[in-house]
Amino acid sequence: MRAVAINQYGGPDVLELTDLPMPQVADGQVLIAVRAAAVNPADGKWRAGMFEQIAPVPMPHVLGYDVAGTIEAGSGFVEGTRVVAMLNTFTKGGYAEFAAVNASDVATIPDDMSFETAAALPTASLTGVQLVDKAVNAQAGDRILITGALGAVGSVAVWAALERGAHVIAGVREGRADDAKTIGALETAIIGKDWPGEPFDHIIDTVGGPGVAVLAKHLKPGGKFITAATDPIPSDGLPVQPEFFGVSPSGDDLARIVGAVSTGKLAIAIAKTLPLSAAAKAQAIVDAGGTGGKVILTP
Repeated sequence: MRAVAINQYGGPDVLELTDLPMPQVADGQVLIAVRAAAVNPADGKWRAGMFEQIAPVPMPHVLGYDVAGTIEAGSGFVEGTRVVAMLNTFTKGGYAEFAAVNASDVATIPDDMSFETAAALPTASLTGVQLVDKAVNAQAGDRILITGALGAVGSVAVWAALERGAHVIAGVREGRADDAKTIGALETAIIGKDWPGEPFDHIIDTVGGPGVAVLAKHLKPGGKFITAATDPIPSDGLPVQPEFFGVSPSGDDLARIVGAVSTGKLAIAIAKTLPLSAAAKAQAIVDAGGTGGKVILTP
């Protein structure tokens, strides 16, 4: 099969289009014929070797967590069923024509949802939902600060928190306060500026950095401070240290997200779609940031 793999750590130029054997499908897994795969910021971090000390990868290594396509083989699904899935975060394999994944991590998608839209969902949307439902366990009335509220992860976290009846304060960069009103947040906090309002019951951070620490000083005693960002947050003067949260694949959570997108309750922006052969260009775009939406590869 055609795939884009790395044979060494480095910049986007180490990504190579190549031919690799088909994935082995274990018991309880399905084989997906990939029609679209998302490029996530974490892909570039894996490529650059940021996680080499804690999770070295075998070479050649195919990056990519998020895929959408059709069932090619495996139990539990009819061949040809349109599906979306988040792959194992260590073995990955999304930048390819075929991918193997646990059947329990797969969700079906409706005929009127494009493969590109579906592929944009898993990692970012699952992270947003699980931050709210699992890491914080948001309750009705909780005052929750969500930083990066206009981003792919943060906007989904805002939706999930509102679904639970939480009082959402959107943490955004200066100049984006008006934009935050469009996603349903009841208040807006500017990252890096002191907060004059009531303290937060919990904080969900998706951006990291010192600006978040300025707001985090207003967390109530006993509140949870959860981050999904890799940029460090200075700890001096904070009421509690941030806990890092890592997303897990889940077909059930993904089915809920697909349903919300299908009914117009949730929207995920796509910035650019490129062919699989342009994976290096796609990663360079994502590495640079500020895309305003997901970057998608099509085999």
